[in-house]
Amino acid sequence: MNISEAQLSVNDYLDLYLYAESINDQLWKQEIVEKLQNSRNEIRKEIQSFGFKPLLEKYKHINEEIRIIYQQLRIYSSNEYLLEEFWRLKQQRVLLGLQIQSVKHHSP
Repeated sequence: MNISEAQLSVNDYLDLYLYAESINDQLWKQEIVEKLQNSRNEIRKEIQSFGFKPLLEKYKHINEEIRIIYQQLRIYSSNEYLLEEFWRLKQQRVLLGLQIQSVKHHSP
């Protein structure tokens, strides 16, 4: 189960929970709560398996590459390859930063 499937499942279960509450079915409500807890645990496991540390390592590596290219650009400012590589790495860093924020936001 991926995160979006789990979220959909959570939304469905919340709707069912509200319905069970409206018909005053306590047993069904308890079953739904248990399934929601299991779903939450699955989401946590998936996030943890994605790995926060490798993302940080990659982010640091990209920063170092950007620093090196920036130094080279100070000498060879008109080098088209260096400019393209610089912008490509900056875009990668932004996307990686978003992934890191997402993992931080969803961490237990």
